[in-house]
Amino acid sequence: MFGGFFDELKVSLDLTLKAMIAGAIFAFAGMAAFVCGLVVLFLWTMQTYGVMYAWGAVASVFGVVALFALIPLLASSRKRRALARAAEIRLAKAEAEKSKDPEWWQNPAALLTGLQIVRTLGVRGTLPILAVAAVAAGYFLSKQSTEDPAATMEPAE
Repeated sequence: MFGGFFDELKVSLDLTLKAMIAGAIFAFAGMAAFVCGLVVLFLWTMQTYGVMYAWGAVASVFGVVALFALIPLLASSRKRRALARAAEIRLAKAEAEKSKDPEWWQNPAALLTGLQIVRTLGVRGTLPILAVAAVAAGYFLSKQSTEDPAATMEPAE
């Protein structure tokens, strides 16, 4: 039963391990080539123009590398803001959909449940239940309308 799952997991782990090893080799070789290139640039510039220009050339190479590293950082912050805006829009849509949900008396399942109760108990059996429910609903609605709306408000964040 789990044989296929473990075979797929083994293949996936094998590919991941090989990709990590290849990535590490690539990173090491790229770093070595970059350092060798900097040394060659430094030595050639030092022989041709002098020590100060050689250090300036190496510093400018590092500055360009830093600028190239800054681009993904700025793009990721822009993407993070875009994702946050999209999440806010989804939340607003969810709140709007939640407010569109029908009330309990508009829900067909609630109406069918009430109809089934009336069928089971009969009309005379449900009249006392309806009377108590009407009194309770009137009490809660009157209590809700007398509350101070400012007392229930919460501060905005």
